[in-house]
Amino acid sequence: METISMRTKIILLIIGMICFAVTVALAQGPGFDEGVDDVPVPFDGGVSLIAAAAAGYGIKKISDKKKQK
Repeated sequence: METISMRTKIILLIIGMICFAVTVALAQGPGFDEGVDDVPVPFDGGVSLIAAAAAGYGIKKISDKKKQK
C-alpha cells in the first residue's frame, strides 16, 4: 500500500476547505433588512462549475501519473 503523497494531501485539504466554505456561506441569514433596494446577485453557479472542473482535472492528472508508473 502506497503512502499518500504531499501533493495529494494538499489537494484534499483544498477541496475540504472549499466544501467547508460553501457550508458556511449557505448558513448565512435570509438577506437584507426591509428598505434595502439592492438585489443580491447569486455567486454559486460559476464557482461550483469551476470547482468541479478543477477537481476533475486534478483526478485526471493523478490517474495519468499513476499510469506512467
